[in-house]
Amino acid sequence: MKKIFILTLLSFFGCKNEPICTVNENNAGKQTYDLDEATCFIALKLNKKKSDLNLIRSALVAEENYMNKIGLISENPNSESESESNAEMDINEMVEYALNEEKVDLTNEELMEIYDTEVEYLMFIGVVE
Repeated sequence: MKKIFILTLLSFFGCKNEPICTVNENNAGKQTYDLDEATCFIALKLNKKKSDLNLIRSALVAEENYMNKIGLISENPNSESESESNAEMDINEMVEYALNEEKVDLTNEELMEIYDTEVEYLMFIGVVE
């Protein structure tokens, strides 16, 4: 009886609240970072609204720009193999960069929450353990 009630409750809310986006479960372990999928993954994990998707995406773009700026990622894929980057990523500096340089319209806490949840996405795609 309890299971039927829970399933009924889930289906009632499921019809009413359609997901704001979907993550392709087939991408698990593929080691391919997709900005749109990362945005969706984070939004779903944090129970965000559809209106939050652009803000999350802005935070992720700011992160990418920050990593480019400090030399963690490069437009030239061969440069990484030639010499390992000595740059280290400081999440606090990255949040400051997103707020001050990129003018992302989120709070310090919201950015930290997004970047922390992004680690779950990186685990999902198999980039980190």
